[in-house]
Amino acid sequence: MNAQLIESDDEHHWVLLDHRVTQLVIDRSSIRIQTWSLDGSADIRLAAPFVAHLASGAARHIDPADTERLAPCLALVGLGVRSVTVTRSGTLTLAFSDGSSISASPDPRRPAWDVQGGGILEGMAYAGQPGVELW
Repeated sequence: MNAQLIESDDEHHWVLLDHRVTQLVIDRSSIRIQTWSLDGSADIRLAAPFVAHLASGAARHIDPADTERLAPCLALVGLGVRSVTVTRSGTLTLAFSDGSSISASPDPRRPAWDVQGGGILEGMAYAGQPGVELW
């Protein structure tokens, strides 16, 4: 199996094997990261500011609506996706094979992010809604 869900009271941690970022889609107000393996896929949409922690250790605050500053996200294409972690309070963390990661916190005004899985990841369905605990 190419994915494993580790659940606790405070978080759902999906460990992924053989998943790669196959597509990065940019529109006027969000970015979508799509991953794929032979057994499943995931579609992750970020629609509010988030932090990209680069492999070098630097952190970049990124607003998807500011498309001129999305350049650090381009390096994600082709990287392995090691894990997707969602906390009960609404924080999303993506970890990548080069040591980089993305952290998205809830936004009080709008849905900040959503994750939708397919295939063996079909149970992976979360949405970072304002003021809502996820389970």
